[in-house]
Amino acid sequence: MVDILDVTETEELLATSTGEKGGKGEKSPQIDPNDDVCSYEKETRMLKSYKKIIGLLIAMLMVLSVTMGMNGSKAQAATSSSHPLKNLQVFSNTEYGQWAGAGSPLRIETTNGSSALPVDTNVTYNGLPSMRFNITSDGSSGWGWWSMIQSDNWETYSLVPYYANGALEFNIKGAAGGEAFTISMGDHALRRNPVDYSTPGVQSSTYVTVTTDWQHVRIPLKDIIPAGSIFDLNQVYLLSFGNANNNAEEFWLNDIKFTSPDPEHSAPFIKVNQLGYSILSDKYALVTGYADELNAVAGTPFTVKRTSDNAVVYTGKLQLATDHDTQSGERIFKADFSSLHRPGTYSISVAAPGVADSPPFQIGSNVYQPLVVDATRYFYYQRQGIALDAAHAGAYTRGVGHPQDAHATFASGVNPPRDVSQGWYDAGDYGKYVNNGATTVSNLVWSYQLFPNEFKDKQLNLPESGNGIPDILDEAKWELDFILKMQDQTSGGFYHMVQPSSSSAPDKDTTPRYIEDVNGSQTNVMPTDDAACAAAALAEASISFRKFDPTYANTLLTAARRGWDYLMANPNGVGSVPGAYGVSSDHADRLWAAAALYRATGEAQYNQYFLDNYQQFASAWDGNGSRDNPEGLGNMAQTAFLDYMRAAHPDLTARAWFATKFKAWSEPVLERSEQGPWHNTLQDNDYYWGSNSVVLNTMHVLAVGTIVLGGFNPATDLRVIRAVASAMNYILGMNPLETSYVSGEGTNSITLVFSAVWSYAGIPGIPKGYMPGGPNMYNNPLLYCGAPAKCYLDNDSNWTTNESDIGSNAELVLNAALLSQIL
Repeated sequence: MVDILDVTETEELLATSTGEKGGKGEKSPQIDPNDDVCSYEKETRMLKSYKKIIGLLIAMLMVLSVTMGMNGSKAQAATSSSHPLKNLQVFSNTEYGQWAGAGSPLRIETTNGSSALPVDTNVTYNGLPSMRFNITSDGSSGWGWWSMIQSDNWETYSLVPYYANGALEFNIKGAAGGEAFTISMGDHALRRNPVDYSTPGVQSSTYVTVTTDWQHVRIPLKDIIPAGSIFDLNQVYLLSFGNANNNAEEFWLNDIKFTSPDPEHSAPFIKVNQLGYSILSDKYALVTGYADELNAVAGTPFTVKRTSDNAVVYTGKLQLATDHDTQSGERIFKADFSSLHRPGTYSISVAAPGVADSPPFQIGSNVYQPLVVDATRYFYYQRQGIALDAAHAGAYTRGVGHPQDAHATFASGVNPPRDVSQGWYDAGDYGKYVNNGATTVSNLVWSYQLFPNEFKDKQLNLPESGNGIPDILDEAKWELDFILKMQDQTSGGFYHMVQPSSSSAPDKDTTPRYIEDVNGSQTNVMPTDDAACAAAALAEASISFRKFDPTYANTLLTAARRGWDYLMANPNGVGSVPGAYGVSSDHADRLWAAAALYRATGEAQYNQYFLDNYQQFASAWDGNGSRDNPEGLGNMAQTAFLDYMRAAHPDLTARAWFATKFKAWSEPVLERSEQGPWHNTLQDNDYYWGSNSVVLNTMHVLAVGTIVLGGFNPATDLRVIRAVASAMNYILGMNPLETSYVSGEGTNSITLVFSAVWSYAGIPGIPKGYMPGGPNMYNNPLLYCGAPAKCYLDNDSNWTTNESDIGSNAELVLNAALLSQIL
């Protein structure tokens, strides 16, 4: 590798980065173990002697970069037949979403108690059952019959790569012969008027004359979906069959699927962090694609070019990382340019036919600060109970969302209506939940407590900006106020949620909103898991507000104590109400509440509870399950340990126990980051609902655990820093889809999320800073992905891959703040 910058230029850049010659100061970790707020302070200048340390750090980064590039699983190279577009199986032997009906006097047979067509296991073909269409009539004129088949969970899917040469295929036989019907398709595009569009029906008789024998039928998609129509191929919703002649008839369809002879193509080959790289960080791109499509080999030259004048500033050669990656199905090369330190905007070119230049990216000293701002501003856009005006929301204005929350009724009716306004809409729906809101607040206040210099007043352009309180705490207070309103003043318990409502814009939705407090025959239910989560988050937040608003801090801590009292009064727990975020066991979250309250108060009762119970949660640091998903609702034991170790006087025996467990947990996490094909710690089976959050949550626990055990020294904790940076690389574009999973962050960033807030708002696009759940190989079988890390769809009606939620975005805030502080 050859850096085009000469030695003098490099020394000047190092001098600038270390504070010499008047440049901006380097960031240095400083930790006061007795200060709950201060963790990392940015120095404005550094001594000249630090220049050698930084030089050594760069050298270490380069050595480890080469080492990581040589790691990775090896397998036989892919061939052209190894990545065909898979058959999208609408029906084989599993029923997905369905509806069937008929207009009088016609009737269509459905299964008992549902509107689905019966699956006939007695009439089979090629070993598969059939779907029976049995239409009867009393002989008079009928209105017709219809049957609609959808993906699992009534989600949308994409036929974009199938349209050119693909088809709908199925097998058919009739009871008498001569049966006929129509075939059409529907889409579901929430931002279009009309939202739902159905294609004109095509006649089955054009393609087959039905007999009593099985026949195979292939209908080109271009026949069903006319070219030039408004049909959105990226948001396919329904495959419909309907009557052609209003006659009684019976026939069977079998093995219904969309097919194409075409291959599944690679995304653009060069994957970079589309936001950019810190001057001193490990810098690399991944050059990936199916082996028969990517015309590059180990040793193929690449160049880094300055976008302003196309000047080449760095040259290098590709290194083979893995010949065949099972998460993407692709061959992966690494293009390392870690020794390039000059700030600027760049792109990468690879000297191979058909390889387009990379998206542009930055190299600089404050690369992650804009992401910190955008990811934190996300919460303002999710607020309930406030009008978003142009002065603060720009183009994303709306009226007051769900003003009825100020006078919400209880589902049981046993209590009078209550003001439960404020708080954040949890995700794509309008639900507001105490336990998930509490874990989200926890991540935000941890972000501030660890990295206070990353968060300022007047930073986020909030209505509260300018009040002398860091904007991130103002935003957290919006949710904290809601949580306080959900507390029962008699018992100290907390109600679980304010029920979601209809699908319309939040300021247009006038349906009643309920505080859910019913579980079967039980009324006035206050789940103990909500009390545990609320008590923990309120205690943590009280620490942050002491400096700025002691009265409010005391209010938070008093509510947290009363929540703890409710837990002690209900030692066997109170179960969750039906609905989202129900938790079956509150044990881990009780430990979290005790640890957070001990950290906030130093009182013996909370310390003793933790010491009596912490060893029961050794499994939080053992096994693949905990490594894949470190924390979550009902499983906040790891954060409990982080809180306890952050206390002024943790028990030394408990601390030593934790240090041993944490080291055993963190080593395989680091190995997976270093050796994994995408350096995100995920294994092949880990691409499930919310996989993006899993990536960042794992880094959260890894980094914060390192901090609470004594600091974050770039010289000794380089592996941790590199792991966090690599995870963010994946999120911001260094992934098989070459997509930045954060809206507005990068040239090829996501443009939509599943969100009732924005899909019904009539406003193009979404604000910056939204991160969806990410690839999910399990929940939408009609996604056309041929590999786990590609099971993602950027549209506004696919919630199992493209829904954002407050908890995931809080993870994004914490990780971005860490990188902004350290790098």
